[in-house]
Amino acid sequence: MRRILGASAVFAMLAMGMAGGVANAAGETEGTEVAPLVSSTVVVNEVSTRGLNGQLDEFIELRNISSQVQDISGYLVRIYSPSGILTDTVVMPAGTVLQPKGTAGQYVVLVGQNFSGTIADQTNVVPFTLAGVDGIPTTGGVTVQNLAGTKLDGVAFSNAVLPAREGQAASPESAATDQLNASNTRNILSTDTDNNRQDFSLQLRSAGQ
Repeated sequence: MRRILGASAVFAMLAMGMAGGVANAAGETEGTEVAPLVSSTVVVNEVSTRGLNGQLDEFIELRNISSQVQDISGYLVRIYSPSGILTDTVVMPAGTVLQPKGTAGQYVVLVGQNFSGTIADQTNVVPFTLAGVDGIPTTGGVTVQNLAGTKLDGVAFSNAVLPAREGQAASPESAATDQLNASNTRNILSTDTDNNRQDFSLQLRSAGQ
């Protein structure tokens, strides 16, 4: 269940100095729209780049949004810097199989070394350690690619992260959102319009649900 931050929580973020976070994805210019290529199989469903345990309190959730089983063994989850440079790649382990949307096992949750949350559906959990000291950059991006190297989906938290960005960048997390236990996530239907700003919003963490 996705739990949207209430108006008071959003106000608290602004009051604590998000300085352009929700309003303008770190304040960059809007940038050029990317041609839509909506995923019909696996999406990046939720990302948290930081949390109460610091920069490495992070996770990435992928979801099977199709009605068919998806074997994502060997798929690549790629991490990008704020300038769009590839910094890390996590390879999905052999035997990582996502069940159809709406059933147990439809998610895989990749968890950073200081992850502090809980995971509702623990069918597929993949720990990871990234090379960068900051883990997933707060204004970086994430993509998922299949065995052919085709990008299936991506989300960026800065308009400069072109390899991951779809449409306009999603709003980055901050020290303020850490206190609210927030992440960037899609709605309960995992709607994908290929516009990160529209598809993702800051909500309470809900890994594996």
